[in-house]
Order: sequence, then C-alpha cells, then structure tokens
Amino acid sequence: MKNRTAAPVPTDAQLTEIERVIGYAFRDKTLLRQAFTRRSYTKEYEEKYKRPAPVECNEVPETLGDAVLSAALLTILTRRHGKITGRGYESDFGEGGFTEIKKNLCDKNALSRIVDGLRTSDGTPFAELMVVNDGDRASGNYKAKSPKEDLFESILGAVALDCGCDFSVIVPLVERLDDLDRLTVAASSGKDDKTRLKELCEAKGWKLDYPTVGCTGPDHDPTYTVECRINGKPICRGSGKKKKEAERAAASEALRRLGE
Repeated sequence: MKNRTAAPVPTDAQLTEIERVIGYAFRDKTLLRQAFTRRSYTKEYEEKYKRPAPVECNEVPETLGDAVLSAALLTILTRRHGKITGRGYESDFGEGGFTEIKKNLCDKNALSRIVDGLRTSDGTPFAELMVVNDGDRASGNYKAKSPKEDLFESILGAVALDCGCDFSVIVPLVERLDDLDRLTVAASSGKDDKTRLKELCEAKGWKLDYPTVGCTGPDHDPTYTVECRINGKPICRGSGKKKKEAERAAASEALRRLGE
C-alpha cells in the first residue's frame, strides 16, 4: 500500500464524483475534503512534520452533521405524518412513537448501511476514500460502523457549512440519502427491537442476556461488542460506542434471524 501520509485523498476528480452521488455541488470543496479526513491522519501528520495538516479533521463537521440530521429528519417526518389544524399540530404518531423516533434518529447501524451504499461511478465505496493514518489503513479499522457513521454525519455537516445551514438544501439531500422507513416502522410500533426481542423471549419462556465479549479502540473512544444469547446459546453479535447501542444492534440481528 502506498504511503498516504503526505498526499491526502480524495482527489479533485473523486470529490466531483462524491458531489454527483450526494446531489450537491460545493462552493468550497475544502469542506468536502475535510469531511473525509479522520483525526488519525491529521494527528499523525502533525507529529511527523511538526506543522498543521493540510486539511482539518472531520470532528467539527461530524458534530454539526449529527444535529442537522436530527433536525432534517424531524422536519421531513412532521411534514409527512401530520398537519397543523385549528387545534394545533396533529400527528400520526403518539408520544411513544416520537420517543422511538428520537432514539433512532442517528442510529449507527442505519447510517453505516447508508454509507455502504454510496459509491463512485467506478465502484469505489465512500469509506475507501477516507483519509486515515497508515495504521488504520493497514488494519482496516476505518471500515467499521462507527467511522462510516461519522463520515455520513461529516458530509452532512460539510454541506450545512457550505450552504449556510439552508434547510431548503439540506432536507432534500437527507430525503435522497436516508431511509425514512427506519424511523416510521419503529414509531408505528412504539417499541424498539430490544424491547420486541425481550417480549418475544418472555412470551416463550426463553432466557435472554447480552454479555460483553469485546472492547476495542482507545479508552476515550471504545467500541463494545456484545453477544445476544437465548437460553445460553449464542445467536449473534452487535457492536456500538455504548453497550446499549451494541445490545440494540444485536437484538435487531437476532430478530432478523428468528424471522421476526
């Protein structure tokens, strides 16, 4: 693998491809390049060359993108599933439904799957265009769910910065890229997958538990892996930045395997 420390990608041509896929042309392409630049790269560059990296890392756009995504999704949902009447705003979903929506707005598994589907015209996955240090490139850590979730939020944050947080631009982009069904299905039932699996196991008299089987990454940014076990038998595993996120991911996969 060619050393990438002093030569960040994406290239200008790849940036143009990324713009085509997401449906937005940047006025300042440096913001888009920043969205693909991980902290591991900028830190390694600064330690090696004793000067600032040529591009800032994506931590700030990611944070902004997280908030913008939630606002955009709620904007879309309130338009599609409710209306303002003489009595106020009437929604298809009750309080329990919106509680589920709130919990799943920035679901890591969902955002990771979205990024998995984003590719340039030559078939290159967006994740492969991330700028990371040589260690992450060699280990493949950048292909995990969390970095891909960060990438989606960073791209959205970069768009928000470039367009001045213009929601007439942001909302259509989110509608094109995100899957709103992932929110409305949970809202309709009022229950998340972990609750559904718990109730299923209780109805059948099965014992359900989620022992932690792994923890990777630095102390300040760990990724937990749990195993979903029914009657002591391993069914599947799930990962997340928090143990509860990992348990929800495992519960979703377990329901799929059980045909629920």
